[in-house]
Amino acid sequence: MYPSFPRRHLSLSSSGPITISEDRQTVTFRLNNGETITQKISPTPKANRDKLANALASLLSTPETFKPSNLSLKPSSGLSFGTTQWHLDALGDAIHRHTAHPSAKEREEAEKLIMAEAEEMNHHPHIARGEFGGEDKYMTITCTTHSPRGLSVRDTRLAHKINAILDAFEAMEPMSIDAAQDLGEAEKQLAVHRERMIALNRQKISEALESCSCDTAKSKSTTSPEGASAP
Repeated sequence: MYPSFPRRHLSLSSSGPITISEDRQTVTFRLNNGETITQKISPTPKANRDKLANALASLLSTPETFKPSNLSLKPSSGLSFGTTQWHLDALGDAIHRHTAHPSAKEREEAEKLIMAEAEEMNHHPHIARGEFGGEDKYMTITCTTHSPRGLSVRDTRLAHKINAILDAFEAMEPMSIDAAQDLGEAEKQLAVHRERMIALNRQKISEALESCSCDTAKSKSTTSPEGASAP
């Protein structure tokens, strides 16, 4: 299992929010409250550190207007599998975003537009699809570069284009919570489902690298959060 990072919403500082070390091994996030978080990063060899850091700042930061409580459009806790921001993978070589749509049809429409944009760029994301509560309406999208290996500025450009597409959709459909269901348990279920979806995309990355083919990296379907697993 590949733990996603960070696990909380990031409110990045407006001044120097992200710094990539000179040795290109670590990235430091500077938060609004003065705290800093450092983790591994693995950029492609020619990726410009400053350009990559600037691009990541807008992708990884939680919008100031975002409030989980605003998601209570139906009986729910405001929890959603979907996220407004991307997350930097623990290995530092990829970024992920999760989406939750009102229906499988809308999820499919969003995916088609994303893949059409990717075709134009000739740079394809990995997309894992899965059920959570009976409908195939969830996606985890991963952007990474196979050759040369790592996270590139091109990945961030694709991620921004994906964001623009998702802005036209409801991508954070709230999770319905049974009155008897424990909120903490529901949060754990969401976290586990996200990790499983990320693991599927990481498996597809490995398969693509082994076969030296980007085509195999385009999408991976799942059946349920309990049954989702890498082949």
